[in-house]
Amino acid sequence: MSGYMDTTRIPNQQLQEYARQLLVFINEYEWLTHAYVVEFFKKNHWSNLPVKWQQCLLGLTPPEIAESVMDDVTTKTRCVWPLSLLAYKATAKALSIPRYPLPEEEQEQFGDSDMGDLTYCYRLHVKPKKRHEIDNLARVINSTCSETGTRRVVDVGSGQGHLSRLLSFGYGLSVTSIEAVGCHITGAAKFDRKVQEFIEKKKRKIGEPSDTLGSHTVPPEHVVCTVHPQITVEEFLSVINTSCKQNEMDNTTSNPGGECKDVKMNVASSNKLTDEERSSCSKSTASDLQRDKMSCDSASSKLKLEDSSFLLAGLHTCADLGPTMLRVFAQCQSACALASVPCCYMKMTCAVENSKAKCKAQLEPGDSLQTGGLFADDVNIGKFESYPPRKLFATNEPSAGDAKADREFDAESVDSPSNSGGVCSKPGFPMSKWVKGQKGCDVDFEPLELGCHSFDVYHNRLKENDPNLIIQGYRALLEILIQKQCPSLIQKHAGLRLIKRALGKIKKGHEIPFEDYAAAALKKLNLEDDHEASCELRDSLLPQWCNLITFNCVRQLLGPVVEALVLVDRMLFLLEQGIDSRLVPIFDPRVSPRNFVLLATKR
Repeated sequence: MSGYMDTTRIPNQQLQEYARQLLVFINEYEWLTHAYVVEFFKKNHWSNLPVKWQQCLLGLTPPEIAESVMDDVTTKTRCVWPLSLLAYKATAKALSIPRYPLPEEEQEQFGDSDMGDLTYCYRLHVKPKKRHEIDNLARVINSTCSETGTRRVVDVGSGQGHLSRLLSFGYGLSVTSIEAVGCHITGAAKFDRKVQEFIEKKKRKIGEPSDTLGSHTVPPEHVVCTVHPQITVEEFLSVINTSCKQNEMDNTTSNPGGECKDVKMNVASSNKLTDEERSSCSKSTASDLQRDKMSCDSASSKLKLEDSSFLLAGLHTCADLGPTMLRVFAQCQSACALASVPCCYMKMTCAVENSKAKCKAQLEPGDSLQTGGLFADDVNIGKFESYPPRKLFATNEPSAGDAKADREFDAESVDSPSNSGGVCSKPGFPMSKWVKGQKGCDVDFEPLELGCHSFDVYHNRLKENDPNLIIQGYRALLEILIQKQCPSLIQKHAGLRLIKRALGKIKKGHEIPFEDYAAAALKKLNLEDDHEASCELRDSLLPQWCNLITFNCVRQLLGPVVEALVLVDRMLFLLEQGIDSRLVPIFDPRVSPRNFVLLATKR
């Protein structure tokens, strides 16, 4: 398979030089990656652009912004651009990895599945975006399995098992799905049974006996397990083997010996869950789901999968899960192939730690991360110990560039065992020794968050002159009003959630004047409406909202560059382990913005 990036075709030195150029460019424009659009008016971000940039970008309409700033080739501008702006755009485009899928003739090598009447059944509970993703990724996984000669797949972070189900019933692969949320497993088991019943009904209709249904009726094995960054290969293998053994032994297994640190699991066989068990699981709490710690003995290092090899797969492996998968794959002899689609780079523990360290360095004498100074706890809306300050977050409105990834990470992503001492011992970035040795390699939350924006989706909105774009201007003006009344509200994670929920309840906000939008938002936030101040902001700053859009687009050019750095670092990490890899865009970025799959096979 030919990909857009393939370490078998790119010399190691060339890949390292590419990573160095990415890092230099990102560090050069660090001021831009750290400038959030929601603070455009509050901090007067427009004035931070070079004066000559301001002069030629001033007053552009959204379609003009799309054509001049975001299009690959600038075909038409109102005036001659300065060389610095031309160089900035050209460099950003040159360093970005092509995002659109392979041509159809190249995709034919992945083949098609012989699903027949299964198509409607497995799509019954799947939204169009997820359908697009699992269709394409399943095809790639099946092709890679054929190349490596394995029929076993371990799907990490499987959710409700949509990908696992297609691989099992559509392609006849043996699948073990691992998911941290037990109630997702309950839903997966329910959907598995529906597919089985559908197949059996069809087989009986054409006169085939049930005992000849074959491998395409074998459901995935579902495991409830939290895969922490500190998990060892032995622990990971024992999780998979336990699921197999429990299925064979009617869900009863006992492994004497010491505990496996940080591995918590409960196994659910999709064809044996009763209504009572499903009900019990749906009511169980997070602590209940992880109450059973599995144990393993000193012989666990000798555990092998029954069919000896497997492909490790993950669709949108969030935060630390993606890097953890790569480490397990590199160290595990039984893992012969990898198909990983990463996302949510800013949720990695290392990103949070780097940002918290920078904030501590910026504190004034006597200030504290917990009380006083930058993080005064005027409103009881959470502790900073678990979350970064306000400056680490973009708005949750579409104004932040339609980032599809959820920008508000969970406490688990910060307080994980891998970070109990405040030190990220196994960082998600950088992973490779080469990038770690480069100056300025400690990329923090803000640029990684920018790397998760939906560049192509936002580009289309601009070209179509989406009327909702003015909400970005509204949100940036609202920021001024909120900071004036309650600055602590926007310095805390819980406060940002509150703002997000409040603004989400304002329907068709683009159709009402800003003062009405502000009044509705402030009321939902239990803040006082200042009609006079709202009207003053509307008259003085709102006319500049197109400049806000322009600034956002100039900033978004850096997003694909940041993502390229993260992905190339992971390729270099695998290369340092003697493993070649390929980076291929397999989804339409307008449907699924995080559309790169990292494919690797061991020699």
